Amino acid sequence: MHFLIVLYSRAMAVISRLTMKFISVPSPMIYSGAGSSAALCGAMGRFGYERVLVVTDRMLVELGLVGRVTAELEKCGVAVVIYDAILPDPDFLQVEGGIACCKSAGCDAVLAIGGGSSLDAAKVIAIGAGSEQTVRKMEGFFKVSDRGLPLYCIPTTAGTGSEATMVSVITDTATSTKCFIVDPKLVPDAVALDASLMTGLPPAITAATGIDALTHAIESSLATEATDETLKKSLAATAMIFRYLETAVKDGENLEAREAMAVASCYAGAAFTVTNVGYVHGLAHQLGALCHVPHGLANALFLPHVLDFYCDTAAPQMARIAAAAGIGDRADSEQERAKKLVSAVRDLEQRIGVPTSCDALKPQMVEELARRALKESHGLYGYPVPKYMRRDECEAIVRKILPA
Repeated sequence: MHFLIVLYSRAMAVISRLTMKFISVPSPMIYSGAGSSAALCGAMGRFGYERVLVVTDRMLVELGLVGRVTAELEKCGVAVVIYDAILPDPDFLQVEGGIACCKSAGCDAVLAIGGGSSLDAAKVIAIGAGSEQTVRKMEGFFKVSDRGLPLYCIPTTAGTGSEATMVSVITDTATSTKCFIVDPKLVPDAVALDASLMTGLPPAITAATGIDALTHAIESSLATEATDETLKKSLAATAMIFRYLETAVKDGENLEAREAMAVASCYAGAAFTVTNVGYVHGLAHQLGALCHVPHGLANALFLPHVLDFYCDTAAPQMARIAAAAGIGDRADSEQERAKKLVSAVRDLEQRIGVPTSCDALKPQMVEELARRALKESHGLYGYPVPKYMRRDECEAIVRKILPA
């Protein structure tokens, strides 16, 4: 049975690779550096938009961060409509509410301000508000029929890389599952990586989102679909994260560290939108859906355990990642360097305060979580992993994050 699953998953990965040869993934125009959000708003004003829907969450509005950005739009004579109903792991109801708000207000562009949840929601809102396509009909691969409204993104966390990807993840609350919308039309038109908007991010969120970016970079590097171009981005992202994440967590006002993390997250997003991800995400998506654990934290919980699982088979790829991040010595064998990479990930997570277990996870959830994770990883998405996992191996990894 395991052989058939592996065969099917490999077939899906091959189909994905062949499909990507005929798919052009656009790159957004990127404004980078402190104050780049103002530059992006200035450009939007020059583009002649009259009314922009800002997709965000209520906390960022209350903190005044959204107001700092929208003031720049208003200086340019652009009217602003705020839609701040986005919650972590946005669901279909929130997205459909945003589409209705955008249409009723007559907005001609969409600006996302926030973390991955706001960016993912805004992608779908922009498509839905600028077309007649329903959100449910977008679900899956390459089912978006129209480009929709122009979309701009200002991420306030350095983690998801959603500002550079053609993916949006929406939660189906009725079934407690994550639904994927994948299409090049979801890639934003332009992005501002403004470190000055990230300085107030709490240490715990900085840590979790930073490991989210590291997971994207590592899984992209390990993917059998990795190319020279994606490796350049994913390895550079890995190196920057190991160098700057701890500083960003412990000194949130450090603009150099914040900007480096923003760039690293964007690089990692641009890499994995081409290569896809792996078992860490397959597991994390289910932990998020079943236990309502934030995605970055869910990735952080599983990352070292999945890397342990890969160590014997993927040592050459893991050694390459370690070398890029300056981990280990030249005299080390590939196996030694792979093990040092796993240790370095664990040490980094420990230093920045990432927990090692999930209080919301119950023993009775283990089998279902593992079943769902393997269904996602081996099914339609055919994650291009370097080593295939059996059900018992997957359940063993899940048990490792149970509370003591």
